[in-house]
Amino acid sequence: MTTFGEIVTKVLQRLSLVEGLDAQIYAEPRIQLAVQHKFDTMFREYWWPEYTTYQDEYVLDGSTGNITGDLTDKLNDWRDLHSVLSENSSKPLPILPLNTRITDIQAPTIVWTISNPSKMFYIAPKTTSGKVWLTYRTKPKDFEEDHEVILLDPQLLILGTCWDILEDDGTNPGASDKFRGLYQDQINQSTRMFHNMKLDTMMPNRSVSTRWW
Repeated sequence: MTTFGEIVTKVLQRLSLVEGLDAQIYAEPRIQLAVQHKFDTMFREYWWPEYTTYQDEYVLDGSTGNITGDLTDKLNDWRDLHSVLSENSSKPLPILPLNTRITDIQAPTIVWTISNPSKMFYIAPKTTSGKVWLTYRTKPKDFEEDHEVILLDPQLLILGTCWDILEDDGTNPGASDKFRGLYQDQINQSTRMFHNMKLDTMMPNRSVSTRWW
């Protein structure tokens, strides 16, 4: 755990050591944007435990298919909902297939909705009642202040940001390859940590289209 300002400072320090790179042209605001971009990319690519809420309990209202709680500050994007479990099944609820009519649904199924951002989805048939448990990740707002805390491994952000900048700059391909390798090693280490978790609590790291099954 570290702060946004500390990450930016360390990226500048690492870049200043790269031969042939004019680190002076990389002002702090530019580094801040690069760090934010790398954070956004890493957040979407993996399910980081630091930003994931496991099986948050809600109750269906029994008439509209909605949960009775508010997801406004918890779930900001449909891609951040990992799974929904109901009290009547040990398997996650499926998502409505695009070629299926809602009126034909017999078993509880998730339907996305943009008309109610505080809910993000509802369960069809809408008369479905009982409890559901949501697993989701919450993306923090873009970092602006130096004191704002970043929960991800700082070395991942530092190495990944340096690699992105050097790749775009093109001045020192050798240094770019070096940081790419260091970043990939750090990613591999984090992945191994994921796989050391108990299988019944481990989430898919990269899956988007298959994580519902």
